[in-house]
Amino acid sequence: MVMASAGVNNMPAGPGAGPEGADPAAECRLRRRRRLASLRHVASTSAGSDESAAGGAGGEEKAQTTPPSSESSSEESDGSAAAINVASAVAGLPAATDAGAAAVWPVAFGSVALAGRLREMEDTVSLHPSFCVWADGSPMHFFAVFDGHGGPHVRHLACLVAALCREQMHGILATELAAAAEHYLAHRDEERSWRTALSRSFARVDALAPGACACGRATAAECACPLSSGQRGAIVGSTAVVALLVRDRLVVANCGDSRAVLCRGAHAVPLSEDQKPDRPDERARIEAVGGRVMFINGARVRGILAMSRALGHKLLKPEVICEPEITITTRSDDDECLILASDGLWDVISNKVACDVSRQCLEDGSPTRARTAGSGEAGPSSSGGAPVAQQPEPRCYRAAALLARLALGRESSDNISVVVIDLKARS
Repeated sequence: MVMASAGVNNMPAGPGAGPEGADPAAECRLRRRRRLASLRHVASTSAGSDESAAGGAGGEEKAQTTPPSSESSSEESDGSAAAINVASAVAGLPAATDAGAAAVWPVAFGSVALAGRLREMEDTVSLHPSFCVWADGSPMHFFAVFDGHGGPHVRHLACLVAALCREQMHGILATELAAAAEHYLAHRDEERSWRTALSRSFARVDALAPGACACGRATAAECACPLSSGQRGAIVGSTAVVALLVRDRLVVANCGDSRAVLCRGAHAVPLSEDQKPDRPDERARIEAVGGRVMFINGARVRGILAMSRALGHKLLKPEVICEPEITITTRSDDDECLILASDGLWDVISNKVACDVSRQCLEDGSPTRARTAGSGEAGPSSSGGAPVAQQPEPRCYRAAALLARLALGRESSDNISVVVIDLKARS
């Protein structure tokens, strides 16, 4: 039996895209609040950047991105079991004026998660549109895939760190972005502020990992929730690929072998690189700290872990680190969609095939309504930008579902989690 969960949401391109029959009084109050807040809006049509895709047709190509970076953080986590209050983090961001904040870039998304041929579901996805507001008033959207792991002997614990990431990562990142906004206003170095916030967030979640519970909390003592097994796993951990969408930027932070791929025209542009122990730079780093890469059913750190970076895995430090590699890409009018997925997809499907399948689904003029087992977490935009609404025709979900079924048909032996983000928000 295949376990699955799914979600689909749409974020219309402009503020005027609301449901029919809305309460006139509510609309009046909304307009008044917008006037008082002096929030700027533009038409719902997407304003593309001047960047265009380069190269010939087909195949993968390099995007014009800021090179990956890993910024370490020395901050220690307080180990609090309480979830981060995202609303307070949003309120902590100072307001500023910036011409770039006026641009509205449409986003729609859908996701599917399958247990596949495994008995345990170790993957999770996290979907939080408009989870935070940047210093210039632009809404920031959070999408992520987390792939828990720990080996066959602790498979029942492998989901702990992934569950922690699902429940905590976006809230911790919101607080770090609030702090980074102060740096941005003082130094006007936006990309550095985003990199710092992401690196510190990954480090804080990694520090919480030893106390993770299946409910998504982290406690010093045993968690009292019904999901707690009373066992802690110092050997378990999770990959993390996180995508932040803000204005015309795609900010991707990767730790592990989950992957982000941008479909730009007919090209598949990888926005992350798998961190495997046999990658020359990763192997050199591991050996520099006294570790070993052993080839046992593939390259593995100490013969155990098949990736060189991850959240958790306390017993495999310092070889396995949690510093993410971060890329920042400027969106183009040619950008079709962004795909985030665990290695259950990428082990059997190439970047090019995944992009071709997704693009075909998104370009389909009359998709049938697909059944969904759930929905992505969504709500009104706290920034006054484009509202979030249920997508009338879930093309993103259809693309994600088709990719997952294709991987299953190609005999993927792992959990399969896929998020497809339509960068044109086609309805």
